[in-house]
Amino acid sequence: MATDQVTPRRTHPQPYPKPALYEAIANLNRDLGLLIADFDRLREFRFKRRDIDAFIAKTEHLRSRVNGELLEHQLARELKDEHHFWLLDKKFEDRYEDPNDVLIGAKRRLEEMASEERHALQEANRIRERRQREEQELQEIIGASAASEPSPSDTPMDLDN
Repeated sequence: MATDQVTPRRTHPQPYPKPALYEAIANLNRDLGLLIADFDRLREFRFKRRDIDAFIAKTEHLRSRVNGELLEHQLARELKDEHHFWLLDKKFEDRYEDPNDVLIGAKRRLEEMASEERHALQEANRIRERRQREEQELQEIIGASAASEPSPSDTPMDLDN
């Protein structure tokens, strides 16, 4: 049921606004990017390349896991909000809908249905004509086959029996 309430009701209200959440995630990604850049700079001090690459891989893995977990959790909230605001938007749209729009839509639908019916009738006529041609060809084949076979009166009868 749609409500006029712009902000969605929540069973478990989130104590922070969404922009703050996404800003915190962006800052975390920025900071992990800076950490990776710092690891790259440590190569200048001749640390083993393999060790630096391993630390970078761990950092990227951590970033991926954190993003995945946080955004997966947030997805449920976003889907709930999307549904709520869709219902609200629909209610506002319905309020300002012109009754003539419904009539115009109905007229378009009737035209579509008439077009579909014409198309179906044309297809049925094509099938009917094809079937009639094939039946005619079959009758011609049967007629030609019957004419080439000898009739019982053409075969000699054995009078001895």
